[in-house]
This record gives sequence, structure tokens and C-alpha cells, in this order.
Amino acid sequence: MAACEICGKRPVIGRRVTFSGERNRRIFKPNVHKMRVKFPDGTVKKIYVCTKCLKAGKVAKAPRIPKE
Repeated sequence: MAACEICGKRPVIGRRVTFSGERNRRIFKPNVHKMRVKFPDGTVKKIYVCTKCLKAGKVAKAPRIPKE
């Protein structure tokens, strides 16, 4: 599964607890998207980024170049 390449956030295993107290395993998945990112040195690369890093401004999205 994908992990955020900025903060390292990845799926975590936990438990779902029912009203009667039964415990079942489940996975908490981060909200990760693959997107084009522009790095400070000017290179553009596709990486996995979580939405929390995107919202915090830790990543600069690369501008789209329209086809002519």
C-alpha cells in the first residue's frame, strides 16, 4: 500500500470494537494521492502525498502544461 513520501504516513492496524465488546482487526488507511510535485531544485516528479501535507503547504504542485 502507498505511504506519504513527505511525512511517512502509512496504513496502521487497529481494532473495531462492537457494542458487545468483540474485537475485529481493521486497517486505518491514510488519504494518499499520487501527484506531480515540483521540488525546490526545479525537478518535477510523481510521488504519493497525503492530504494533510498538501493542506499544510509542505508540497508545491507542479503546474499543468496544456497540450497544443
